[in-house]
Amino acid sequence: MMKSKFTTSLDHELIKQLKIQAVVEETTVGNILENIIKDYLSKNEDTAHID
Repeated sequence: MMKSKFTTSLDHELIKQLKIQAVVEETTVGNILENIIKDYLSKNEDTAHID
């Protein structure tokens, strides 16, 4: 899988919590967000299509 950079803005406290959680889980914020997004898209397969 090829990865690409993606930039967005989030609430400062949310970013702080994500970073702490990444340390707890011994992973990265990027991995956490990727898993959350995959889960979200799989739950919305009927509307999330890439043609």
